[in-house]
Amino acid sequence: MKMQWRHRRKLFWLFVAAAVSALLLQEQVAVLYVLSTLAICGLMIVVAFSNLEARDAQMQTAAIREAA
Repeated sequence: MKMQWRHRRKLFWLFVAAAVSALLLQEQVAVLYVLSTLAICGLMIVVAFSNLEARDAQMQTAAIREAA
């Protein structure tokens, strides 16, 4: 199962690299700019929610200790 996941991940990154290369060769810089902006926004959302989960876990642990 783990090998299949690695294989799929490698294929995904290979596809991404091929798509970016194709866009660069066709001089579609505006499309690359939009895609990179959306990717950065997605990354920022993931980071924001991961920090909220960590903070909620800390608050829950503190509440349990306080109740005991």
